[in-house]
Amino acid sequence: MGQITETLAAYNGTNLDDRIQFDLDSIVEKEARQAYCVKGLEFCVSCMDYTTLKLTDTDESVRDFVVDMQKKLKKYELEPVAAVCVYPQFASIVRKELLSTGIRTAVVAGNFPTSQSFLEIKLAEIRMAIAAGAQEVDVVIPVGDMLEKNYEKVYQDLKAKREACKDVLMKVILETGELKDFETIFRASLIAACAGADFIKTSTGKVPVNATPESVYVMCEAIRQFYAQTGKKVGLKVAGGVSKAQNAIRYLAIVKHMLGQEWLNPSLFRIGASQLMEDVVKEIKSMCQD
Repeated sequence: MGQITETLAAYNGTNLDDRIQFDLDSIVEKEARQAYCVKGLEFCVSCMDYTTLKLTDTDESVRDFVVDMQKKLKKYELEPVAAVCVYPQFASIVRKELLSTGIRTAVVAGNFPTSQSFLEIKLAEIRMAIAAGAQEVDVVIPVGDMLEKNYEKVYQDLKAKREACKDVLMKVILETGELKDFETIFRASLIAACAGADFIKTSTGKVPVNATPESVYVMCEAIRQFYAQTGKKVGLKVAGGVSKAQNAIRYLAIVKHMLGQEWLNPSLFRIGASQLMEDVVKEIKSMCQD
């Protein structure tokens, strides 16, 4: 039995199904309705990793993406987003455009979105991205090994990535839609936390099933238990298909219900999105007119 397998045995991720459904259908729905206000929507913007991960991204389109975002924030008098997230080769462009804004430069690296390459290549890409200006790196868990219960291999992969990210913030993408069941999501969350993840993140946005309320609930439960045992706080990032304000607020309500108000700040809660800001602005304008 490997070290990480022994560690996992100290946590309980079984029989979550009934509790999840009860909490989501009653408590979370009520808290989401209360949070659906201008203040709540503005908070979602401040926790946003404003993201472009298109096949067609270029130096010029990424620069325009950042400039356009800053115009929107100013026009609608919104707080700065937490970060702008791009492919690694655009890190230097984003970092330059964000100088003096307080907005951080994030990248996806380590052979995103599959993590299917030689470890040395994954680590080299991470280091190159950091050298180019990345302050945050989103990496993907080895999903196949996770499904086959090769927990030690998954842990060692993430530990190596953590070492490559030693001077920056690391978010570990679990790709929850591919992990099949709640217990596997729970264990993946804990392995990432034990390996030193600053955040655990739902999805790449590149598979059929991305973020869901149920997967976020399970990840929060893992974070809650990890904090209770170690005293270490791990953040949560929801990503993949979060394009509507209503969905963003629901995820916010789940995090608040499971982890408490202290997790509701950009250092522990993020929303990865490319289209969410437009819907948030539309909803804020609608509320202000009523």
